[in-house]
Amino acid sequence: MSSYRDILYQDYSATFGGQKALDAAVQHTQYEATYDALPANRDHAIADLGCGKGEWLAWMAAKGFRNLTGVDLSPADLAIARQNDPTRTWVQENVIAFLEGKSAGYDVLHAKDIIEHFTKDEFIRFLLAAKKALKPGGELWLLTFNAQSPLSAAIRYGDFTHEIGLTPASMAQCLRACGFSHISVQGRHYCSSSMGGRMRHVLGLVVFRLARLLLKIRHGEAAKERGIDLHCTQPDLFTMACKI
Repeated sequence: MSSYRDILYQDYSATFGGQKALDAAVQHTQYEATYDALPANRDHAIADLGCGKGEWLAWMAAKGFRNLTGVDLSPADLAIARQNDPTRTWVQENVIAFLEGKSAGYDVLHAKDIIEHFTKDEFIRFLLAAKKALKPGGELWLLTFNAQSPLSAAIRYGDFTHEIGLTPASMAQCLRACGFSHISVQGRHYCSSSMGGRMRHVLGLVVFRLARLLLKIRHGEAAKERGIDLHCTQPDLFTMACKI
């Protein structure tokens, strides 16, 4: 009998209807707000793990990066990625298996909205494989939902293929255990420049600050760790960690 992954990943985006439609303009605007420290070297070897239709790699290419690889398990999404950019390297493979087959080959590994699809064992295996695949000094970039944000359950259970949720503390815990250093975990809340987006931004400032206060009331003042915002409550977590 097929597993749920065999069925849902066959045409992953299509099963969401219009929720995951390709809209490069919207995606690229979000990337501009999220990734504020791109490498200076445009020849860095960069792999996008769970690349989907290739939206993030298209944005990176527009920024001048040349050595880009996309990896995804969905043949339907990769077909769109290849059609949009046939010159790019696209790999249809489980991202963990892909990483385990590499050794010190990448300067940056990027994974947006993918680690929540792993089981706990798979996530640790993913981190260990990512560390092996990175060059010394290479960086792992992770973007996922924040499990201590208000209404995070709506994201956790809004996709049947989600398996885990992470907070800044548990994210840093796993990265340290797997040998990463110079860890940064910060909250993100992207809002568009439209009227609705500006309203979401203002309301978010109020809601997330209140939620932050509630976390401090519940847990007290956590020991400060450089680069890790243990009390952040924005909907998304952006993590950077280094292989030394």
